[in-house]
Amino acid sequence: MKNLQNKNKKQKIIFYGRPDGLGNRYEELLLLSNYAVENNLYFKYFWNNTGKWKYTNKFSAKNIEIVEVDYVRKWPTNNFESTKYWRDYISTNDIFHNNNVTLDLNLQETQNKYIGVLARGSDIIVNNNELLPPGFQNFEDVKRSIKLTKEYLISKKEQLPIVIFSEDKELKNLVSTELKQFKQIKPPPVLPMEQAYQDLINLIAAKEIILCSKFSSFALTAGLISNKKVIKFYSYSHPLLNRWKNEYINFPFEKDQVDYKTLDLPKFTNEEKVISIGNNFIKSYMIPRKILKNISVLVSYNKSKYIGFEENFKLLKNSVNIHMTNTTIFFTDLEEIINILKNNKNRKNQLKIKLAESKKTKKIFGIKSYFLKFRQFRTYNNNYFIFIDIDTLADNLNHFFNDSCFTGAIATFDNFQKKSKLINKIIDSNNDYIFHCQIEKDKNNSGYISFYKDSLV
Repeated sequence: MKNLQNKNKKQKIIFYGRPDGLGNRYEELLLLSNYAVENNLYFKYFWNNTGKWKYTNKFSAKNIEIVEVDYVRKWPTNNFESTKYWRDYISTNDIFHNNNVTLDLNLQETQNKYIGVLARGSDIIVNNNELLPPGFQNFEDVKRSIKLTKEYLISKKEQLPIVIFSEDKELKNLVSTELKQFKQIKPPPVLPMEQAYQDLINLIAAKEIILCSKFSSFALTAGLISNKKVIKFYSYSHPLLNRWKNEYINFPFEKDQVDYKTLDLPKFTNEEKVISIGNNFIKSYMIPRKILKNISVLVSYNKSKYIGFEENFKLLKNSVNIHMTNTTIFFTDLEEIINILKNNKNRKNQLKIKLAESKKTKKIFGIKSYFLKFRQFRTYNNNYFIFIDIDTLADNLNHFFNDSCFTGAIATFDNFQKKSKLINKIIDSNNDYIFHCQIEKDKNNSGYISFYKDSLV
């Protein structure tokens, strides 16, 4: 980094921005400007209009020259935006209100007081009831967001009209129909400009901002720029979402939410050399590095389609054998391919992507782990580690704890309140293992326990 810090204003670091929506571009600019100011660096930022989201630039950022481009052969490029250092930085640093990035438009106070309702749709709504990437939602989430928006508006003493904002026309019409009992008005007129900027200006001008979606960087951008609280209906447990340090009003108040910080739960000590395994953008789990060193087999009792833990484990230790016991990865992939073929919408492209993913997965896991289903609760002659749900573990504790080759486990649970007695039973059942309990701040306080044999070196 020393060579970067010595660059002067004329020697700018090249950075190709993401070809996404305005909220995502604001997020990236804010993080990049914070980084540049902190390190006395200067960037040439290419405002990327090569994707489906195309806008003229209306932002200014400290220590950044912004240049609009209409063609990029491949993104991300081999410049600064693709470096591991930058990927780590944007995954761990907070997004908060400051003056490093400004919107170069007149933001005038409107006399027409209203509540802004932002419904984010189109590409972030997926037909999936299992694990979703952070920020994505299924149709049940959409229904819940509309229902809670209605309940929040009913709870208001001051009945202001509402303005509905969305880039998705079908979703906008649905929200408008479901909220027909409330007075709806058109946004106040602004100077001719792209619709996204008009929506942003009018959302900033709203007296309140309701996030009628699971997540939207567009709504949070409006909240940061206007320094207004955002009414939201979901807890952001994932680090990529929790980085947005807006002021919030959480509705409804979750009375049964656990303050896990006050609980006496076992944690890995600072002396432990731990590693996060999985997909950091979806789900990951902490284990000590010594596990990778000491085991030959990872036995997975995984009942979901998400195999990020197993895949990352294999990448970190290629010599480990992965034994899937519930189903084979091949049959899971085959089921998804059949579902794609049944779907007439863009199935050719989806099939191409899925086949490429399957080919990559088979290469990572190897033929045996990809095609074969392994017998549950077999005995092993070498050290093994397991990935399992808390109920299956509890039902088979004696099998594992009496096995000299058993080194430890990741045991997942969906609801801490319902499983707390079971978790404590497992933790208290054997003194030969070191335990760590992690609880996510989501609706049900899901999480996992991670533990390993104390005698491992």
